Amino acid sequence: MTMRGTSRGHQPADLDATKLRLVREAIQQNIQQPFPVGRKTEAPPRLMLPVSMAASFLIAILVYLSMPSVVDSRVGVAAANPRAVSSMDPTVPAAGSGMHEADVLAAAPRRLGRAVLPLSVRRIVLDAGHGGTQYGAISDSGVSEKENTLDIALRLRRLLQGAHFEVLMTRETDATLSLERRVAFANGSRADLFVSIHVNWIPRRQIRPLETYFAGPTDDPAVLRLAGVENRDSGYSLAAYRRLLEKVYIDARRDESQTLARSLNRELFRSLSEVNPELENRGVKTAPFAVLVGTEMPAVLVEVACLSNEADVRLLTMADYRERIAMALLRGIRAYASDLDGVGRKES
Repeated sequence: MTMRGTSRGHQPADLDATKLRLVREAIQQNIQQPFPVGRKTEAPPRLMLPVSMAASFLIAILVYLSMPSVVDSRVGVAAANPRAVSSMDPTVPAAGSGMHEADVLAAAPRRLGRAVLPLSVRRIVLDAGHGGTQYGAISDSGVSEKENTLDIALRLRRLLQGAHFEVLMTRETDATLSLERRVAFANGSRADLFVSIHVNWIPRRQIRPLETYFAGPTDDPAVLRLAGVENRDSGYSLAAYRRLLEKVYIDARRDESQTLARSLNRELFRSLSEVNPELENRGVKTAPFAVLVGTEMPAVLVEVACLSNEADVRLLTMADYRERIAMALLRGIRAYASDLDGVGRKES
């Protein structure tokens, strides 16, 4: 039977009859009297729903059947005027476009441009990697990652505050803090950006790599090993972390995170290579770091030096070099923020 689109309150009698018939069939199929004990049957008994579940099921059916059918209404309109639906809904192709209904239903929605949702950067959370009992990487000469990340983060906070940004820090002292708590702090603060500062350590000690990460999948074994080390003290259960990993593939924040990562990496390499010519720019990469996957704002993780290279260690122990790192991060953040403001002004 073909049902034509009608307005609410003017549904034909045959449609009402059909709805009542469906309700009766649902009752007959889902609420059965139990078979008497010991009775032999030719066929096994039907699966019976508990009365409470069946009642909820039937209520849902009644609500659904009492609602006007949007699909039927559109079918009715389309039958009368195929071009009307196309004019009302831009996702439906005009008549003669060559697209089938299945193609329309399967089409992925377009991403919104940055100009559609103007953004601005006001509040930034800085995350000094490791701390407390979590030393992170340690050089042969005893220089620890946790001390240098905190020093750079404190310098960057001072610079950002001088540039009129609001800055919060996951830790301001040598404190032990799980990745889960860092993520919760950033999300609870409703930050606009999240920047996690780290210092690398790799087996090939002659290399001085610069790397910047945003959340995403990777097949690089070295990156996966690094993510395993960084995520070791996450505080997440296996089930919770599995849910976080699912966001790696569907998270819309990745575009902005990638843009921020590129801005930071560009400024870091430009500044640090002036005094560290052996610095190797490994660019921007994706990795499933828990602090990047769990946060709800554009988020990046920067590896600003490498403690497995003693030449890099000597530079890192110099206050001027750490200040240079902080200044480069400031310029990267400001460039990203200015770009966002520029988009808003152009479209206003």
